[in-house]
Amino acid sequence: MFQQVLDLLTLPSKATHVLGVNARNRAVIKPYNPRRHYPLADDKLRTKEALEARGIPVPRTLDVFANLVEAATAPERLRHLDEFVIKPASGRAGKGILVLVGRQDGNPAAPEATSGAPGSGWLDTSGNLWIPREISRWISNIIFGNYAHGLSDRALIEERLAPLPLLDDAPLFGLPDIRVLVFRGTPVLGMLRLPTRRSHGKANLHQGAIGVGVDLVDGRMTRATYRGRRIEAHPDGDTPLIGRVVPHWSAVLDVARAAAAALPLGYLGIDVALDARRGPMILEVNVRPGLEIQNANGHGLRTLLAALERSINDRDGQRSDE
Repeated sequence: MFQQVLDLLTLPSKATHVLGVNARNRAVIKPYNPRRHYPLADDKLRTKEALEARGIPVPRTLDVFANLVEAATAPERLRHLDEFVIKPASGRAGKGILVLVGRQDGNPAAPEATSGAPGSGWLDTSGNLWIPREISRWISNIIFGNYAHGLSDRALIEERLAPLPLLDDAPLFGLPDIRVLVFRGTPVLGMLRLPTRRSHGKANLHQGAIGVGVDLVDGRMTRATYRGRRIEAHPDGDTPLIGRVVPHWSAVLDVARAAAAALPLGYLGIDVALDARRGPMILEVNVRPGLEIQNANGHGLRTLLAALERSINDRDGQRSDE
C-alpha cells in the first residue's frame, strides 16, 4: 500500500484534488475515527499511556496538576527543575504550551509583580522571566479549561526535548516537529514544521511556523509555505530549505506507523519530534488533523485517500474470500 501512495504522489499536482474540511469530516473522520475513541487522542496523558504500553517513545511526564490546590503548590513542586514544558492535557493548535529553558536566580527579596521583576524564576524561549506566581497562574488557567473549550483540564509537566540540528548551524527558534498523516496504517503525507520568531518557538502553522513538504521516500524537503505563501528559505536568516533531508526519516515513519497501530483510529496526524539524545519521539496524535499539509506538499488528499481506500478494501475483500 505504501508503494501505491508513492506512485500517486508522482502525479502532477493538477491531477490531484484538494480535500476540504467538510469532505474530510464526512468521508474520512466519521467512518474511520469512532467518536468513542476520541479521548485516546484528545487527552495527551491517555495517549502517552497507550503508546508507552507498546514501548513507543514519548517525552517523560515529570508531574501532573489536576486541581487549583495543586496549582498553588507548583513553584515548590517544580523548583528542582531547570527546564521543562507545561502543556494542557486536552489543548489544541499549540495553545497553552509554555516552554521554559532555564532558571534565573535573582534577589529573593525582590518584588515579584511582573515578568520583568528582578526576582527568581524561569526563562522562556524569548528570554522572558516567569516568576513562581505566574507559573501557578498559567497552570490554573489550563485547569480552568482555557485551552480545552472551557472544560476542566489537567496540566502536564514534560521534559524539554533537545532538538536535533536540521539546518546546519542556523538557529531553530524552538523544537521542530514532523506531522505524518497516517490512513489505515499507511503514511500518506509528511510535513516538517519549523518554528520561527513569529511563532515564539512553537511548531504551529497558525501561530507563524513554516510548513515544509517532505518526500516520503527519503525525507527530502521539497516545498515550503509560510503565512500562506511559497518560500525557498527560512524567513529568519534566509537559510535554504529545499533539498535538505530530515534525519532518521525511516525511523520517523516507523514510529508514526507504530503510534497509529496502537490506537483504534484509522485517520491520524502523528506529530514526531527528533530529540538529539533519543531520536524520534511521539509528541501527540491528532484525530482531526489539519489540511494545510496539502499546501506544504503541493498534493491534494482527496484523490490519494480515495485510491488508497479502494485498494485496502479490495485487499481485505480478497482475504475474506480465501
